[in-house]
Amino acid sequence: MIRPCRMTVYDLLPAGNVRLAADHLAFAFAQSGETLVAGKRLASGESEFVRPGDTVSTTGCTWLFEVAPGNAAVRMEPGLSPVLSRLVTPPEESLMLRADRVESADGAQTPSHRHRGPGIRRLLHGLLLADVGDHLDRVGPEQAWFESGNEAVIGKNISGGTNAFLRVMLLPATLTGGQSSFIAMGTEEAAKPRAATIQLLGEHSI
Repeated sequence: MIRPCRMTVYDLLPAGNVRLAADHLAFAFAQSGETLVAGKRLASGESEFVRPGDTVSTTGCTWLFEVAPGNAAVRMEPGLSPVLSRLVTPPEESLMLRADRVESADGAQTPSHRHRGPGIRRLLHGLLLADVGDHLDRVGPEQAWFESGNEAVIGKNISGGTNAFLRVMLLPATLTGGQSSFIAMGTEEAAKPRAATIQLLGEHSI
């Protein structure tokens, strides 16, 4: 993968039929309906990595998290709608793409922290107050946000119920196997509870 990289999350709709180009990697989540990834059928809520040359289509809506070379343009194709895109410079070492699902209870708040690489998050359900660097955003269902891995982050569940979001990050390959990418911003923050349940959905080397 060429550095810098472009990370983008798209909505793929039934009018679209996407083929992944060389030097691209993606993670597909079947948000609704059925998704077809290189001939493999995914029911709603299932996911799969998409490799160069693979095609992706859907009968509903698929969230497609793509990592591409930095000189690649955001894709503008029938049935493919960009939601959020960022140019990133990941660590100068062997990388992997990790996807996981993060849940928290009502009122839960993370310690001030960062992660060991950049990534895009997208809320499945709930309501989240995201304090990222010098930005504060209220994030609702299906909305996406970006964390570079450099700024301090605090997330708070303000939904009155359970929050859940998908997280797709570029991380050092040394963390393969679900090892934590979490870095607390100081010893006081490290002593606080993480207040989140994490389900690893998959990892793919780059």
